Amino acid sequence: MELAQKAVKVDPKHLDAWWMISTLLIPKKERPTLTNASRSLNACKKVIEIQPDHEHAWVRGGRILADELGMYDKALEWWHERRKVDPTDTQAVIETVSLLSDLGLYHQAIDELQRVWEPGMQQLSFEQEKRLSRLHNLVKQVAIDEGRTQYFRPWNLRDPGWKMIKDRMHRGPANQTLIYLFLVAPVLLLVVMASPSTANQGLGNLFLMVIIMIIIVMGGMRISRRISMMLNRPAFNLIRAMDIETTSGRKIIDEDVRNSKLYNYLFSIRPPAFRQRLKSIVAANEDLSKQWRPSIPDFSELTSPKSEEE
Repeated sequence: MELAQKAVKVDPKHLDAWWMISTLLIPKKERPTLTNASRSLNACKKVIEIQPDHEHAWVRGGRILADELGMYDKALEWWHERRKVDPTDTQAVIETVSLLSDLGLYHQAIDELQRVWEPGMQQLSFEQEKRLSRLHNLVKQVAIDEGRTQYFRPWNLRDPGWKMIKDRMHRGPANQTLIYLFLVAPVLLLVVMASPSTANQGLGNLFLMVIIMIIIVMGGMRISRRISMMLNRPAFNLIRAMDIETTSGRKIIDEDVRNSKLYNYLFSIRPPAFRQRLKSIVAANEDLSKQWRPSIPDFSELTSPKSEEE
């Protein structure tokens, strides 16, 4: 670190030294502190100033802004700038869709999701395909549920989601594994108790019993997932409210909610830099303006890969 810092003092455009500084500030086995995350992000910016097409610097900077600092609007701007540099970058589109979904801006996410399949875009890796599939299912479900489900807008203090949070704030999140066990275990026990007599009736009946058990297990997983999603909706709402606080730099969560069991649990599992930044926002004690809305870049100004080639 000392050698890299000396190198950038001698040569402010020393690419490798700036990248080394950014890398050394991110621990391998731990999440970075607020100071280290901010310094690593600044080093990423220096790298990009020197080499605008440095893909790893773009990825690290975007992850720090969103995952460590919770600055979703800045992260959206970051990936927007990345797409200006390389319109074919599918990773930038996926990150943009993910951020828009986290903010509850699903219609914008649907529009941007289509860009992944435009001619000239980079081929998706296996991991990108898996993540894109999850995002696609999420925004598709939103389109199906439109008109039946109201999605939480934390900046609207009259949103029904706040009442859901307050009704559930004295309990921790529901555990999907426990729900699955209580739901499936009794049924499986009855099937297992019946299996000895079925096994004596031939392999066909035994095979049928195995199929029934598989159906029960798979069905139980789907049902328990739906139940846990329903029970944990207040927790997801509160997570979004916390993200809006770190994005806007202003308070929006009531003190009674902030002192609740649900908030304390969710706060404890967020990264150290996120917690430190959120604490400083709460200490500043500045309330979110009623006119505040998420700041979104103008995606329409982006050129398609096909037009770029032309």
